Amino acid sequence: MQTKHYCDGKLPNCISVHFNLEDLTKTNSGVSNTPHDNSVIANLRKVAEHILEPVRKHFEQKVTIHSGYRSPAVNKAVGGSNNSQHSRGEAVDFRVQGHTVHEVAMWIKTNLIFDQLILEHFLPNSPHSGWVHCSYSHNNRNHALTKFKGSRIYHPGILLAPPTAKVK
Repeated sequence: MQTKHYCDGKLPNCISVHFNLEDLTKTNSGVSNTPHDNSVIANLRKVAEHILEPVRKHFEQKVTIHSGYRSPAVNKAVGGSNNSQHSRGEAVDFRVQGHTVHEVAMWIKTNLIFDQLILEHFLPNSPHSGWVHCSYSHNNRNHALTKFKGSRIYHPGILLAPPTAKVK
């Protein structure tokens, strides 16, 4: 018996087995977000193949994408960084149903090759807060960070709580 995959028959909108272009371009900004550059589509396919599909396979749960590709106009509308990897189709923000973002980020850090992994807007003592930001590019650095909600500081590593200040 053949397994029917999510994207069967939906080319060219298929990005990977379980993710399509709509998943990776949806926005609530009200601004057009259709990529017109083939390199962006190629980058989205790499992110799906090297990050999203392995995460989905390991956790055996739905991956909910909050932000993938952002056109320059969408990126500006949502207050994204001027050099955001989202604008090149190299980054995705997501959660995995039934799993904490910390658990997902730790698994990625230990098992996958990535450029940047950020546990974003995480609240200590609130395991379902925030999301995982992960990027994949031609020059992967395996750079892991945590940004706690309400803070502008990016801490090295995937952390459950902000580091405490050292007393002199």
